[in-house]
Amino acid sequence: MADSGEYLSGFRPRFQQPSAANLCDPVPCMTAQENNELALEMFTRHRDLVSLPVLEGNRPVGLLNRNAFLSQMSRPYRMELYGKKSCVAFMDREPLMVDAAMDIEALTFKAVAHGEKALSEGFIVTRGGEFVGFGNGLQLMRAVADLQATRNRQVMQSIEYASVIQQSTLRTSREALLSACPDADLVWEPRDVVGGDFYHCVAEPEGCFVAVADCTGHGVPGAFMTLIASSSLNQVIERHGARDPACVLGSLNRRIKQMLGQSAEQGHDAGSDDGLDAACFWYEPAARRLVFAGARLSLFIHRPGADAVEVLEGERRGVGYVASPLDQTWTNQVLQLPPGSLVFITTDGLVDQIGGPRAIAFGKRRVRQLLLDQQHSPPAQLNQALREALHQWQGEHHRRDDLTFFSFRT
Repeated sequence: MADSGEYLSGFRPRFQQPSAANLCDPVPCMTAQENNELALEMFTRHRDLVSLPVLEGNRPVGLLNRNAFLSQMSRPYRMELYGKKSCVAFMDREPLMVDAAMDIEALTFKAVAHGEKALSEGFIVTRGGEFVGFGNGLQLMRAVADLQATRNRQVMQSIEYASVIQQSTLRTSREALLSACPDADLVWEPRDVVGGDFYHCVAEPEGCFVAVADCTGHGVPGAFMTLIASSSLNQVIERHGARDPACVLGSLNRRIKQMLGQSAEQGHDAGSDDGLDAACFWYEPAARRLVFAGARLSLFIHRPGADAVEVLEGERRGVGYVASPLDQTWTNQVLQLPPGSLVFITTDGLVDQIGGPRAIAFGKRRVRQLLLDQQHSPPAQLNQALREALHQWQGEHHRRDDLTFFSFRT
């Protein structure tokens, strides 16, 4: 054994990737030839010592746990019987031993597999079979927490930058929207840092095309899907134009299904079943003509002086999903809108949000009533009223989905 006042030198090499060596503490050690009286003296002198490694030469052979050892030695006549005998009598002969190069993740799994005592009593760290140092469970838990915190920071930094990219892809559409409809207002709020909702606008001399879409999922998976869908939508419009919303949805459906390999024949073998719900329209200001097509999303219309809000329901087929046939077609609904008509589109993040005293969905009825109450408000004020009403409705309930809604007046 090292002299009772001397510690066997442990070390803490600084690796970029944490390993068992980073958890080594210099601790007093026993040899197999030393007796239990000396072990008792060591535990008495070092009151914060959880366990004592036992060595033969430089090779560990066991571990003396403070609680187990003191419990044994406190029994009647134990000191008289065992005080002069080798400390191996009360040591754990099968403690957890790990190589200094083992990374923290592997060490954690091994400690859990070894059982509770590896965390409560500690573990021995070796290199080439020789003793390097001693690690305890609290150190290991701290290292795991630090590692997880570092990874979380890295992931969040990546997601935050992904948000910059996602917003950049939407900037052109927002600028086109404000150019075509100066008094329009759009709210886009991902549930997480990035989201699965997106919008698309194309302005032309005769009119503008606007689409609001809700892709499968939210967060990072949803954001990936928005990149696929918005890029595909842009290609469809470049090829077929923007004046026929039903044609746009049909072409987008085919493109996404082919891109993701999601045919009805493959079914579950397709590997994914992703797509989007969408509401899109073409509006010609000179003719006051609006052409709408929807895939599971609706269009809300309030005409000046009307005592109710109309709802044009989207068709019950999503875009791109396995269940949507490759030749699925959508139908255009054509409206003539008098000056001052209100047009409103929302994804289901608004209507499906749970809240209120009975924990039920916000619903389309409340949306229609709010639109009616705000019928004389400019779009920005109307949208703000909706946000406030939704926030009040949600209360303490968890936000369920991404939120996007859009309003403008003809």
